[in-house]
Amino acid sequence: MRYLIFLLGFIFIVSCKDSRKGYQAIEAAATDVALNENSDPGRKIVENECYICHNPRATEATMIAPPLVAVKRHYIDEQTSEEEFTEALINWISDPQAEKSKMRGALRRFGVMPYQPYSEEAIRDIASYIYNTELPQPEWFEEHFQKGHGQGKGKGMGRGKGMQMGKKSMQAGEDESYSPLPSYYNEKGMEVVTAAQGVLGKKLMTAIQERGPEGAIAFCKAAATGLTDSVGIMKNAVVKRVTDKPRNTANQASVEEVGFITAFKRQVENNGEIRPITKEMNEDEVYFYYPIVTNAMCLQCHGTPVKEVTPAVSETLATLYPQDQATGYDIQQVRGMWRIQFIKEK
Repeated sequence: MRYLIFLLGFIFIVSCKDSRKGYQAIEAAATDVALNENSDPGRKIVENECYICHNPRATEATMIAPPLVAVKRHYIDEQTSEEEFTEALINWISDPQAEKSKMRGALRRFGVMPYQPYSEEAIRDIASYIYNTELPQPEWFEEHFQKGHGQGKGKGMGRGKGMQMGKKSMQAGEDESYSPLPSYYNEKGMEVVTAAQGVLGKKLMTAIQERGPEGAIAFCKAAATGLTDSVGIMKNAVVKRVTDKPRNTANQASVEEVGFITAFKRQVENNGEIRPITKEMNEDEVYFYYPIVTNAMCLQCHGTPVKEVTPAVSETLATLYPQDQATGYDIQQVRGMWRIQFIKEK
């Protein structure tokens, strides 16, 4: 009996030690997973650099590049291996050319991505993260993707339908003048806003890469208005940015426009649908308003001093814009709005 008790005690002690080793192994594994997640180099590059332009929190109208989940869907299917995707990404980032793109819609809207000076190792890290991770998806993306790829009902059909309605009204009215429906100007306004944002975003990103944020500020002062004017000429409209906290005093919003900006702020803060404002100013003009919403790239010049805005940038702002009010923003905040002026069509 005494031997039996001793044997049972020995078994209990050994099993406890094995159990403790098991728990220690589990804890070590969990720690390794946490460390791997936090030290993933691809994740760091994507979140700190790629999301400056491919921001998954941006609205469809304020995107300056397609979300990475769109890139993943176009380049990866059930047959695509990680190595195949990695090689495709290396080929694209190392030498972006229009004929290489698999995203024709994004190419038409945003143009060719500027060259990014990443090493092959860094691109492999990015590719690994994109391939093996469930990427964050903008709220609007699924509907947008299905429209464009589900049944072939893209935005082009919407534009065509709008133009057909206009022609029908002319025929029905015979010789009478007609005023297109507000939805026509909403659509036309969004086309201008998208084009202006695309041009400014692309040029600004290139300026930041080549000259840093300080150089980008000088670029904005010298060239931004000219770029938006050129878009307006192409689109037969007058394009201007206005704000309640101007950097350039020429962009100060009117009292009425400050009210519009406040309304847009409430929509964004409540995660609501952005509703453009269209207003007939007189018998001959229609104004279209749409918010300008900040992303991570904006904070380099419009964020909080010291935290996001470096002392060098603050010094440049003080020199070029001594009356600057346009700092202290966070991401996804309304910094101002587009004002697109049309001559009413008849």
